[in-house]
Amino acid sequence: MILLLAACGALSGLGAGEATSGAPALPECATEVVPTAPRNCLSGALACGSTITDTTLGGDSAWDDKFYATAFCMPTGDHHSGAERVYTLTAPENTQVTLNLYSDCVDLDLIALAWDYEGACPTEKHLVPECEADGKKGGNGTIKIQSFAQREYLVAVDGKRGAVGPFSLTVTCAPLRPLEDRAAAPPKR
Repeated sequence: MILLLAACGALSGLGAGEATSGAPALPECATEVVPTAPRNCLSGALACGSTITDTTLGGDSAWDDKFYATAFCMPTGDHHSGAERVYTLTAPENTQVTLNLYSDCVDLDLIALAWDYEGACPTEKHLVPECEADGKKGGNGTIKIQSFAQREYLVAVDGKRGAVGPFSLTVTCAPLRPLEDRAAAPPKR
């Protein structure tokens, strides 16, 4: 098993001792992370109750500002130009799925989009029916998905301006209230 020294923190211009071969420069703080190898744009699968630890370093660079804007995930100009990690997730029927991203010192964004993965991830040429994103500055994020019918999602972790680094992603699920309760009039006060 090979461990990759992945890093976190803000990226800056190349300095002495930093990579010059076109690979992303690594920030000062570092954590050992075993990266997954992407296959057909995917780095793995998520499920209710799962937690993964990975790094965006070595991920695909298929999604950028143009893709996110076309899918109505995030506005253009957020500078998503680097590697992202993408995972499949099947949201069960009548469930609220909560995705929590933790990245201590690199600014990563969390994205979830409805997509029936059949061997290919979407591009800016595809119509994405639903997309949620947490692009707040700071590297941590949360997305909540209410799934009334079983639905397939792609969940991505992406950094701005080529930022790469380790992260942890947790999936928790809770049942939604029964349809009859949701349709009932609110209690009188």
